[in-house]
Amino acid sequence: MTKRDKTIKELKRDFFQGIGVPKETAFKPDEFQLEAIKLLEERVDTLVIAPTGAGKTYIAIEAIRATMARGEKAVYTAPLKAVSNAKYADFKRRFEPEYSVGILTGDRKIASDSSVVVATTEIYRNELYSGEGRYSLVVLDEFHYLADPQRGPVWEESIILSPQTATLLLLSASISNAQQVAAWIEEVRKKPVRIVTVKERPVALRLGFLHSDFGVIPLLDDDGQILPEVNHYYSGDRMFFPKGARRGSYRGNRRRG
Repeated sequence: MTKRDKTIKELKRDFFQGIGVPKETAFKPDEFQLEAIKLLEERVDTLVIAPTGAGKTYIAIEAIRATMARGEKAVYTAPLKAVSNAKYADFKRRFEPEYSVGILTGDRKIASDSSVVVATTEIYRNELYSGEGRYSLVVLDEFHYLADPQRGPVWEESIILSPQTATLLLLSASISNAQQVAAWIEEVRKKPVRIVTVKERPVALRLGFLHSDFGVIPLLDDDGQILPEVNHYYSGDRMFFPKGARRGSYRGNRRRG
């Protein structure tokens, strides 16, 4: 074992340290979650910007639960059918049989008149085209899609066409111009928007690299520099020629392919 091999092992040990299932403790909502839930109870449109893993979904779940408890209906929208299907299964576990749960996507239409409906954003927007305004709470998840060149207009129209009587909960981890976005929403909906922001990341990001010789290793060393092994991996022809491959035959295969 060389000195450098030992260093890699130490770096990998530190990289994976602490990863695993945390000890189970009693759940206690964070202050930003309680603030957002209180605003929604007061029927204030609320834009929540918090890192992934901070607990934005908890706000949506509690707001939906409170809406259904009042005998009103809620809709939870997501940009992808796969996410909508996952949320539908989750909500059925959480809310049924006390409340009914439905889903509306391009592929599925189940119990669309339920207490809470999970839908893709496009389907919700299409409902608004027909003049339907049956939801008291509208959750628009992944709200940063508003800036997407292709799909952004769907989120714009969902905001513009949602009735003023509905309360909006807008969730995102990556909106940098929150004040500007909130000002636009206030302009088109003619009602106040409150922003709840969290900057601290509860789950730290670890940048790793899958190396053919060493497995998963950290991308950076303790000084914040890219590991020499990563730089070496992309030097010369290493990235194009697998370990043990003959250059001539490999190039010949590429020409014939």
